Amino acid sequence: MHLGKKISTLEQLACRYYRWIHATRISLAFLITFAGIRWFKLEDASWALITMLIVMGPLPYWGNVFSRAVQRTGGTVIGAVSGLVALYLEMYSFPAMLLWCAVVMFACGYLTLGKHPYMALLIGATLAVVSCSAPNDMDAAVLRSVYVMAGSILALIYTSIYPQRAYTDLRIKFSQSMGKLNDLYEAYFSPQVLERPHLDDSLKDELDAVVKLRSYIAAASNESHLKQDVFNGLQTLHRNVVSTLILMIDAYWSSRENHLLIKNEPALSDLHRLIPLALQSLQNKLVMGIGDNEISSQLRKSSHQLRELALKSISGKEIETPFYAYVWLSLEMLKQLAELNDQLHAALYHPGHKHLFKNNKPPADP
Repeated sequence: MHLGKKISTLEQLACRYYRWIHATRISLAFLITFAGIRWFKLEDASWALITMLIVMGPLPYWGNVFSRAVQRTGGTVIGAVSGLVALYLEMYSFPAMLLWCAVVMFACGYLTLGKHPYMALLIGATLAVVSCSAPNDMDAAVLRSVYVMAGSILALIYTSIYPQRAYTDLRIKFSQSMGKLNDLYEAYFSPQVLERPHLDDSLKDELDAVVKLRSYIAAASNESHLKQDVFNGLQTLHRNVVSTLILMIDAYWSSRENHLLIKNEPALSDLHRLIPLALQSLQNKLVMGIGDNEISSQLRKSSHQLRELALKSISGKEIETPFYAYVWLSLEMLKQLAELNDQLHAALYHPGHKHLFKNNKPPADP
């Protein structure tokens, strides 16, 4: 999987209408499987349908479905074996069967609070399904187990047909967020704007949208084999950029005098060009597959120059506190955008950085 490849128009449409695609996929999968069950007159095959819907239904992305199917299959196998053991014990001693079931369910309850809670629940659910078969009917118990595993396999097969990928959708939504932040920056800091725009709800919505991207991380990590820490770091920087922008806006519009001072300060003139350029560069890097990394050096160079020019320009002047705050926040914004660009560039275009990927341990300290 080429992590930095250009995202096609079809993939962007799939991201936009992912709920329609997911619903259509489930509907067709149900109809095809149900028709096959009726055609071959399979008894108790409804367990395959139920399992398929449980695996496919809640999470549409390949990274999620594959993980759930593996856990479903593993939980089913362990649960089925436990159920068969329970039925075997019942032939000799019903209390022994109850004791066995109690031990297995205790283990399930304990493991549900661990790393694989879904698998633990499936062990208990499959134990219930299998052990509720008629006494001494081992064939029915085995058949039910086979149907549950068949449902997991069918879910994988249907999902693998032009699969929806959380990694791709995360890149698209990340890019869209950069575009929205660019629009908000232009709206608040444009020289033609004389009064503070009433876009606070848009800022809050954008911050909420950043938090919602966390739901993509687990599946995106499974699909790309990048560590979840990489995505968590990117999201933290993303959230910090939004928060810093909100604080910059407050400092910029704190008073009319401060607003005019910042607006007319020559040392800050290049800032209003560079930040939108950086946001646009990040947007293109995420979707268009543009792998250059020149913007980071420009941001760091501008940050150094801004610090020196700002200090010289305010020497001997009576400056309000919000002005200092705005300059400091501007420097932080340049720093955060440079770090965000560097981390994205390393993740998307440098597969040689093994420490970013799963199953690659960092070299031992000498």
